[in-house]
Amino acid sequence: WGVGLRSDRQTMVIKNVREDEGRALLEMLDHLRQGAKASTDVSVRILAAADHDGVCAAKIFSRMLNDQGVKFLIAPVRGHTDIIDELQKLEEDTEVKSVVLLNCGAGLNLQQYLLDCQASDDVRCFVIDAHRPLLLANLSQRNERVIVLDDDPISEARGERPPVDEYDAETESEGEDDSEKENEWRPDGAAAPASGTKRSREERREDRKLQKRQRINDYYYATYFAMPAAMSVFKMARQAAPPSQDFLWLASVCIMGYFDQGLMSESQYNRLAWEELKDALDSSNDFLLSNTMRASPTALDSSAIFGGSDDEGAAPERRPPRMMQTSAAPARRRLRFESDLRLTLYKHWTLEESMMHSSYFYGTMELYRDKGLRSLKNFFATAGLPPSEYKQLFRHMEAPIRKKIRNAFTEHGKGYGLTETRMFLQQFMQDLGAVGESTIIHQEISCADVCHIISAMLCAMAPGLSSARPDKLPKTAEGQLDMVEVQRREKEAMVNNFYQAYDAVLCENAGALREGISEAVEMSKSVQSMARQIRDTKAMKATKLFRWCKIDQPPLLFRSPLAVRRLSMWMLHTLFTFTAKGEGEAKPLLVIVKDLIKDTYLCVGTTPSRFSDQDEFGRLFREVMRADTTLKFRYDFLDKSCIEVAADDCDRFLELLYVVSE
Repeated sequence: WGVGLRSDRQTMVIKNVREDEGRALLEMLDHLRQGAKASTDVSVRILAAADHDGVCAAKIFSRMLNDQGVKFLIAPVRGHTDIIDELQKLEEDTEVKSVVLLNCGAGLNLQQYLLDCQASDDVRCFVIDAHRPLLLANLSQRNERVIVLDDDPISEARGERPPVDEYDAETESEGEDDSEKENEWRPDGAAAPASGTKRSREERREDRKLQKRQRINDYYYATYFAMPAAMSVFKMARQAAPPSQDFLWLASVCIMGYFDQGLMSESQYNRLAWEELKDALDSSNDFLLSNTMRASPTALDSSAIFGGSDDEGAAPERRPPRMMQTSAAPARRRLRFESDLRLTLYKHWTLEESMMHSSYFYGTMELYRDKGLRSLKNFFATAGLPPSEYKQLFRHMEAPIRKKIRNAFTEHGKGYGLTETRMFLQQFMQDLGAVGESTIIHQEISCADVCHIISAMLCAMAPGLSSARPDKLPKTAEGQLDMVEVQRREKEAMVNNFYQAYDAVLCENAGALREGISEAVEMSKSVQSMARQIRDTKAMKATKLFRWCKIDQPPLLFRSPLAVRRLSMWMLHTLFTFTAKGEGEAKPLLVIVKDLIKDTYLCVGTTPSRFSDQDEFGRLFREVMRADTTLKFRYDFLDKSCIEVAADDCDRFLELLYVVSE
């Protein structure tokens, strides 16, 4: 497979998956299909990041493999340790020929771990990962087992490339002869400098080494997100067959998640939404969501996820009948691309509560102040919305009032400092048909709503770790905290959360949506409440480069990096971006949250959306780790703007971070 890709020295790297009409992506799919023909067992393992992008990418990719008759297993991963654990299973699972890593793996030396895990020589890893930088070892011309599908419009626009040649360069031979210098062309006709005045070969060789090393170091300092993995997989699906609205929906949820979490600017979001997805919607004749038998990866029991038998593959014919799931999508359910209010879950909540938990309205109208709350009531009165309407669930409001909601905001918002370009956002909407007719939820749902639902599901805590009280936590025989058991429960919860999100993302089950909406509402309340506490206690501090705050008694929800990132983005928006009287210039923000169970601090850095193509925290964290090698930390997160530091080292970590940032 690799031979067909060798166009330059970077033999195993696809510089741009958009070249040749997606040929590289299609070749990967063909390789997986050909590998499946040689075995009746599971031939592909899919490792998917436990985030919204991993969920959407895995959903698209698994359906494509099902259509091709390829049997597979899906395993969600949180970081490099989880990936290594999954690779170690390949030593015994000799039927697996391919490992596909979705939004993960590009920062790990995969070829080396394949060797260490004694995986079969014919196993290949295919990486589709938005996290940057890529590990140069995965791009090396000496690499024979890892294929990175690189979809990076940011690097392409900058005219940059990974310094693979520098990485691969061999030390110059000590026996370098002088013929190279004797043949130098000197336009002035002067003789070569005398040996006594020229710099030694060793010095020049050392200078070249330093220059190469500097370029490599500079490359690793550039932390950002390239094309979302689900968008790359969507391109593959679109090349293989006309785009279904299922895949369009999943891609829209993916890019909305990036935008919502500050990983993508609004201009980047609009470009992808209009040029990639809206264009696909307009060109597709498949206007109805597919009405087919859909198999869920939950058919893989926990033994399959954690290394048990592979007999229960992903192909439908091999699933136990009791695990089959049928989802008949109503014929009248459709996708639309239209402008909608930027109100959190407003069609599934009350209008008042939605505005109180939407960062633009909360920040611009200063709803954290009594003056702002009075302004909100005046807005409702001016717009002709009585309390009996804006205080009840949106779906129970009078139909004429629901229909005039958009006009109410357009006509009266300006008087309260609200602008139409901020109040509304072009996004994909889905009519739920019979799912919505159950009266459990509203008839339509937006991709922004589903992003909130998926995030809340992924952040759900393990049932056995719902309290930080010592008497509620697992103990060893000596009475100490059993960290092995804590980690086992965390991983089990992560897997369950991933599959719940995986099953809910297409909005095919009213019960799952109702539960997800409830979780999303509670998460929004927790984020707003925690941010209010930080504001009221003046906990925000500042350095020259970034702001930071430290939270010592957080709700357990904020043990999740996804929840901390949402909190951080809320504070960036409500304190700076969306506040007329902002508290200074918007800078990157570091939120430091204590994990009351493990006695560590989780540090999550976020960057204002307009600077999303360059995150500084990955560089700062690396500099701190180099400055003090005695720090106790965990830095195997897929997102390099996240790090976990031992509680007794946190103050020292902050001091060093301040020093390197200054």
